[in-house]
Order: sequence, then C-alpha cells, then structure tokens
Amino acid sequence: MRYTDIPAPILFHPLKHHLGYIREFIKKQATAEETTLVAQLKTIGSSQLDLYLGELSTQQIAHETILYLQKHQILEPEAFQTYLSSSEADYRVITLSDESSWVLRWGVVEGRHVHLHPARYSQHTIRVKANTLKTAIAVNIAALGNQQPPDLQMINRVRQQWLNLPPVPLFLPQSLLHNLLLLLKAR
Repeated sequence: MRYTDIPAPILFHPLKHHLGYIREFIKKQATAEETTLVAQLKTIGSSQLDLYLGELSTQQIAHETILYLQKHQILEPEAFQTYLSSSEADYRVITLSDESSWVLRWGVVEGRHVHLHPARYSQHTIRVKANTLKTAIAVNIAALGNQQPPDLQMINRVRQQWLNLPPVPLFLPQSLLHNLLLLLKAR
C-alpha cells in the first residue's frame, strides 16, 4: 500500500501506527469492497506494534522528521545510511515537538529510505498486538456498515471471514479489544 500523502523520503505506515489516520480510514471504508479492505488490513502484519495516539498529523510527523534530518545534514540516502550504521543497533530515535519518540530505520522502498515508526512505549503511544488492532479496525468498519454496535457475534464473524483468525470466546468490557474498539471509533 502506498501512502502518497506522506512526503518522500519518509516511509511510514499510518494504518499500523497512527490513530487519527485509522479513524479516517474506518470512516472511508464502511462501504468498501471486502477484498480490498482485507488486503489493506493484511499490511498491518501479525506482530506487536506501537500505535501513536497524539495530536500530530501524519504530515506533521513527516515534516518534523525531514526538518530533523535536514538540520543534521543526513537527509540524503548515503548520509542517512552512514548515520544509522554508526549506531550498534542500526536505528536511531528522535523526539518530535509533542515529546513523542520515533524510530528511524533504513527504508527498503525506493525513494523512501527513511523508515519511521513510533518508539516502543513512547509518550502518546500504546503497544498492541497487530491482530487485535486489525480486529478492532474491521469490527468498527462492520459496525458502521451494519449500523449496529459491535457484539461477540460480529467480532467473530469479522475475525473468521475477513481476517482468517480464530474466534474469541468472550468479549469483556475491560478487555484490550473493547478499549481499542472505543479508541478507534470514528468520530
């Protein structure tokens, strides 16, 4: 999936890492083709990830990152690669204007060599499992499309039919899935 609204050379996956983007995505996808939606959700993967909850837009995050790289004269691919390789971990962490921390890695997409994602346990982020995030996104879309609140039956139908995931036995109000459904609910 290409995110053409994010300026090069930034490689950023907002469907995986940005609450505001996800909320807008949910609104736009309520009437989408199921195959297209499923393909987009698959791009989230299946591991753990950090979800940014802050106020900075995807554009602001990219812009501030580019300004940081320009200020340190590491925007060009060769300089950026040297900067990363001078660290034992092959990544660097920067802090943006809202005090959130972001990881810089080498991007593997041509023209987008600055792979950016929220730092683990950074301010304004939560750590979630990708399958829980995909479930919450898909259930919110299904609830919008059906104009019904989510319930266990809807959750399991979406998990099995759209995401090829096993059903969940319970849907408790204190569960991470419940809280994530509320957090992602399109406003």
